[in-house]
Amino acid sequence: MCKSIELLKDKISVDSYLNLIKTWMRDTTSLVALSINSGRVIGVAITRINSDSEKTNIYERNQVLTGQSLQDIILLINEVTNQSDVYVKFKEDSYFRIYILCVHPTYKNKGVETALLRAFIHAGRTMKLAAVGGVFTSGYIQLLAEQVGFKILSEIRYNRWIVNETVVFDDPGKGNYSVAFMGKIIDYEDPRDKYKFDV
Repeated sequence: MCKSIELLKDKISVDSYLNLIKTWMRDTTSLVALSINSGRVIGVAITRINSDSEKTNIYERNQVLTGQSLQDIILLINEVTNQSDVYVKFKEDSYFRIYILCVHPTYKNKGVETALLRAFIHAGRTMKLAAVGGVFTSGYIQLLAEQVGFKILSEIRYNRWIVNETVVFDDPGKGNYSVAFMGKIIDYEDPRDKYKFDV
């Protein structure tokens, strides 16, 4: 979505998004993948616990978000999240939420994304949470999430997201057809939930 809407050309949106990421990271639940050889950061999973009773939904309610590109992204993410009805479907007051899954381009398709997803599930289990979830915006990440047991709870196709008679994300890239809220009940017996870094 960021590439399709040219987020990087909107400095106000970029600055606002970075401030938002810092807010999420203050919970100290996020995960980092490092290269064994260089020690460089090669991937991150920005995460936090969301609670219905505490109303810690996708974005901080009191946070002022500026920049048109970021507002367009948030509008769609909020809608797919609201449609998921996650607390009812999980039958839980809290769940572990992944906000950003990002891997350095030179490490794409090398298993880092899957390792971070597995570590994310493991972290949820360690914190005694019953479920994990998040919004996944590319077909590739949605496929990886399915492979570790996530299911689609709600989905909006990019070509059907129209604001003011305009398709907002008109070129999301090959293979990227929808934004999906995907979730998973943590099953302690499911071998896909076993924590392992196989990269």
